[in-house]
Formats: sequence, structure tokens, C-alpha cells
Amino acid sequence: MRAETEARAAPLSPEDQVVQSMADASPTKWHLAHTTWFFEQFLLVPHLPGYRLFDARFGYLFNSYYVAAGPRHARPLRGLLTRPDSAEVRAFRRHVDQAVERLLASAEEARLAEVLRVLEIGLHHEQQHQELILTDILHALAQNSARACL
Repeated sequence: MRAETEARAAPLSPEDQVVQSMADASPTKWHLAHTTWFFEQFLLVPHLPGYRLFDARFGYLFNSYYVAAGPRHARPLRGLLTRPDSAEVRAFRRHVDQAVERLLASAEEARLAEVLRVLEIGLHHEQQHQELILTDILHALAQNSARACL
């Protein structure tokens, strides 16, 4: 599931991944970071003893509408998030994926059912964002005046 998200983003340049063509859309880079934040916030922090956040600022930057998880950056302004850059978002994804693998390998039997339940929700959430990546970037690319010059 995570590899599919990466595959959908792979053909996009860093500039493509930061563009936000309207207030109701989100940049690809934001989707990549947000889905990763979801696993960090709801799976790793509560279930992997000793887990360390990749970057404490990411909770604010990549939360969407999870009010209980704290304040968040305004949706219409996500295209202004040039930092962290795409490479740091990829590093964040690797950090979280490796931690999820550690969690799955070490989860106690008594907690495994809850871990798997949250993991499944996170994977469904990632699938939803795969669809959003496609619709949001297609809208952004359709707005690009450079295509008229080709």
C-alpha cells in the first residue's frame, strides 16, 4: 500500500509535489507526509514503546482534521509549505515504515489485535489519499499554462 503511494508520486517533480491549485486540494507532498503522520500519531506513538517522533513540528504541519490530535496548519495554505522539502518527507516515510515493521515484529500477543486494527484503518486511509493525490495533481496540472505552449 505504501509503495503504491510512492509509485503515484514518483513521476512528479518536487515542484509538482508542492503545488496547490485550489483551497480544497492538497499538494502531493502534503498527502505523503499526512498519511505518514497518521501512522506515527495513531499507531506508533501509542503502541511502540520508546518510539521517537521524526520531527515534533510535523504534527502541526500534517494533521488535517483530527481535532483531538492538536492544532493544524490551515488547509488552503498547504501549498505554502516548501519546508520540509520532498527529500525530508521521504525520509519521514522511511523512518515511520521501519518503525511499523519493528512494531509488528515485537508486538505482544495481547496488543496485536489492536495494533492490526489501527494498521488496517491507516492503510484504508492511505488508499483514500492515493485517490486524492491523483485528483489533486490532475487538477493542478490542468491549470498549468505551460501545457498550452507545447
